[in-house]
Amino acid sequence: MRVVTNTEMRKIDAWAIKKLGISGMVLMENAGRGCVEVLQHYFDLSGLKVLIICGKGNNGGDGFVIARHLLNRRALVKTVLLGQARELKGDALRNFRLLQGADHEIQYASRIKQLQSLRSTFNPDVVIDAVFGTGFTGTPEGIYGQVIEFMNESDAFIFSIDIPSGINGNDGQCTRTCVIADATATMCLPKRGHYLFPGKAFCGELHVIDIGIPYASIDEGFPRTVECDDIFSLLPFRPPDGNKGTFGSVLVIAGARGFSGAAAMASYAALKAGAGLVRLAVPRGIINSLEGKPLEVVKIPLAQTDAETISPAAMGSIKPFLKSSSAVVVGPGVTTHPETAVFLKTLLPKIRIPCIIDADAINIIAQYPEITAEMNAPVIMTPHPGEFARLINSTPRKINQNRFDVAAEYARRFNCVLVLKGAPTLIAAPDGRTYVNTTGNSGLASAGSGDVLVGLISGFVAQRTAMLDAAVTGVFLHGLAADQAMEESNEYALTAADLLQHIPRAFNYILRREFEQ
Repeated sequence: MRVVTNTEMRKIDAWAIKKLGISGMVLMENAGRGCVEVLQHYFDLSGLKVLIICGKGNNGGDGFVIARHLLNRRALVKTVLLGQARELKGDALRNFRLLQGADHEIQYASRIKQLQSLRSTFNPDVVIDAVFGTGFTGTPEGIYGQVIEFMNESDAFIFSIDIPSGINGNDGQCTRTCVIADATATMCLPKRGHYLFPGKAFCGELHVIDIGIPYASIDEGFPRTVECDDIFSLLPFRPPDGNKGTFGSVLVIAGARGFSGAAAMASYAALKAGAGLVRLAVPRGIINSLEGKPLEVVKIPLAQTDAETISPAAMGSIKPFLKSSSAVVVGPGVTTHPETAVFLKTLLPKIRIPCIIDADAINIIAQYPEITAEMNAPVIMTPHPGEFARLINSTPRKINQNRFDVAAEYARRFNCVLVLKGAPTLIAAPDGRTYVNTTGNSGLASAGSGDVLVGLISGFVAQRTAMLDAAVTGVFLHGLAADQAMEESNEYALTAADLLQHIPRAFNYILRREFEQ
């Protein structure tokens, strides 16, 4: 599904009203009714005690519609307007009057004590946050900040309309305070702020409400979310009469003294993704420590520096394997040793097969940015925000606040598929196609997790999956493996080795879901 900015959503609304003739009242009616249908997934509405807190804009208008439909379902509803009726306008005012016409008493609050006294006589099961919506910017002041704290202190289920009040729908940022929702219902299409932190952390479970605008006319363009159904169609076909040559070979150039684990995990993950053969090229001084990690990987000793990192003299050993491999991974655990940097400066321009560049290889490119202009292979780069900040001379904070636009811009500049790791991970192509990953948890923020990711991606590339598709599939399954692991582990204890063990479960989840539909 397409992810939009506030401006894009306003244009879609205006287009639906002016070009399609769908009135704003119909859109608001559909929004409110859709929210009530979401609530039905959580509660039996009959007798449910619901407090609806409405602002003076269209978010409040949605709240008035919700109140009307909840009353029709025999819920016990209290509706509060933060302001006066004379301050309402447009569709919000019309729905306010409709609710009044249903003999429902709407209460007014200009001071927090009025809400606090209401709570003493009406202890709600659900509090509906219909205060601001996605267009909010700045800091909630006065009664608005107090109302947000009032909601957060409640023991009730908090249900936010469009986005928790206090969060900017464009960038997920908030200042001072915001509603902490158990669930959020957004209208028509998700917004960037639903996926960017800290906003994402406060949305709870996200629901997208169909408000009647034809998706065939608006659900085109990027960025887009990645879902399970998308991944099944991207998995490479496995012919039953195939052999290891059918499924491609991966060359992993990685490792140094003290960093053999990165090399082992990347190579093993490539096998787990289905590659037919994986070769691991590492400094010869650490070969013995890798002989059994894993058994299925072919080990290639390389000339090394005095620090047991890859030496420029290793080029001669690498060249034959570059010609016989389907994909190459460069970077996990190689360090930024000066001689290893010379090796990579020589190696990268000579690669012609699909190349996945990660970790210290990215750090070395940041030191010698001219390398990017000299590369001739199809490339996937997989930086985390720190590596990416070094690469583009920025800061991790700036990147995280603007990661949608930054990912798309630099995928085009570097002419590569860019996997910008983080929360959320974004996958961007040079032609502007950008995807938002929807799997994963904080357990992925541990050493070695990125090595597993590049291995997965390389395994799909080796099986002739298009570069962008391989990156999307690898990122999604990587996060899904972390999510599947939560049934046996937790986000504190998850390790990269655990991820490797749960990759088969992630595959099975995708396959089983497809066959059950």
